Amino acid sequence: MIPPLNKWYPMVEAYGYPDRIVASNKRAERLQAEYDTALKFKKLKDKVNELEVELYNKKAQQNVLQLEVFHTRKLDLYA
Repeated sequence: MIPPLNKWYPMVEAYGYPDRIVASNKRAERLQAEYDTALKFKKLKDKVNELEVELYNKKAQQNVLQLEVFHTRKLDLYA
């Protein structure tokens, strides 16, 4: 059986480098910032889509009104 490596060469932690807790905290902060940015852009995209639907509805209503204005009805012929 081979003895473990740390028996012959003891492992020493390097000071000045981020350890796992600091690295995980930085990762959590980065992911939270990315999530906040994505959420902001999703809200903006939803608002733009809502405005596009509103414009589409207004344009469709305007087209219907234009068709009604230029549509000749039988009542108009007899007047």
